[in-house]
Amino acid sequence: MRRSIANTLQSLPDAELMLRVGQGEHEAYEVLYDRHARRLGGFFLRMLAYDTAKAEDMVQELFARVWTHRASYRAAQPFATWLYAMAYNLCKNDYRHEEVRQSYTAECMLREEPTATTDESIERRELRQLLRQAVQALPEAQRDAFLLHYDEELTVPEVARIVGCPEGTVKSRLATALTTIKKQMNAYK
Repeated sequence: MRRSIANTLQSLPDAELMLRVGQGEHEAYEVLYDRHARRLGGFFLRMLAYDTAKAEDMVQELFARVWTHRASYRAAQPFATWLYAMAYNLCKNDYRHEEVRQSYTAECMLREEPTATTDESIERRELRQLLRQAVQALPEAQRDAFLLHYDEELTVPEVARIVGCPEGTVKSRLATALTTIKKQMNAYK
């Protein structure tokens, strides 16, 4: 019986699952967790200096907040936007600690990728490292917009709602971020 309930829940959209979570359905909550935890783990990993332990903790904290604040979800609002807004706010709270920001930059500079055996893979590794450094060197507002839009594949309107600014501002931040990254990548050639 439990398996048939889980199969039925798997086919429901996020908004419907969240409404069920709002009514206290633990099975719906588990489906949402299974559906989104891994991707959010990657989001937190990139936003928090590639600190795996911290990213895992943030995923747990986020889903604890999903349960705690389940009554505040409104079906008219896309679930992903609501979820990423909470995730973004967790990151913003963490950013307030200056030591995290400083260690983030230092870790990115020291981070080593697995050893490569060919010239091509070495070059790809160097390009990925350069891109990671360029993104991390962006001002916070540009970096956040860039990661939410390009890594998390959220739309400009969704990013605007998450970060709490007009769509035009998000577009401007993205354009400036891309220009800055392009300049840094061109310097590599």
